[in-house]
Amino acid sequence: MFNFYVCITTIKGYETALNNILDSLPNEWKNKYILVYQKEEKERITIFEDGHIEVYIKNNLHDYGNWIGLHRLIEKGLVPKDSCFLLVHDTCKFGERTQRLTSNIANVFMNESDYDIIWLSKLGQCNICLIKSTGIAYGYNIYKDIQEITKPESVVWEWDPYHQCSPKSFELKHFFIPIDTEKLGTRKIYSENDRHVLNYPTIDMEKYYAGDGVNHPLAP
Repeated sequence: MFNFYVCITTIKGYETALNNILDSLPNEWKNKYILVYQKEEKERITIFEDGHIEVYIKNNLHDYGNWIGLHRLIEKGLVPKDSCFLLVHDTCKFGERTQRLTSNIANVFMNESDYDIIWLSKLGQCNICLIKSTGIAYGYNIYKDIQEITKPESVVWEWDPYHQCSPKSFELKHFFIPIDTEKLGTRKIYSENDRHVLNYPTIDMEKYYAGDGVNHPLAP
């Protein structure tokens, strides 16, 4: 058996988006989620009565803050080192089949493989993945001394799998599930602004983003 956590990176001011994903949490995950708040003045960790954990960090690294927050928990022994972590953003939403599909992948990942990271789409889009503590430790050592990056920088790290700060370049064992994401057009999600909708069939999850909806340019 292994412990499972979904880790959601967020920042103050994104409460509407955060509430959207929290409302979609499968019942099985209601006490198994971790929020990583970035760009905080003071670092701290709070464990709530319902079991969920909030980590506050000073770094502002967009997607990559999850590596900092989870390392804080692992090094303090607040989550088991042999856990499986699902890394997502606050601009996601889970579907009715998310828990079952994720559980199936996680069971193989943790019990039948020696991979460190499983990317949940063919191109590893948006850095959505399942990851072991080995992957967290590796990423932490890359990101720990970086205090802040811009959104364009975060996109470069994601889109260029050979960039030294891209998690896809980590010298670990990776597996990319060979299933493409699906573009579902634009939709008003949690404001009057249209956002592009990207569907992850592997775990029945939607990811919402602004911008022009260009194709992911590079395969890892």
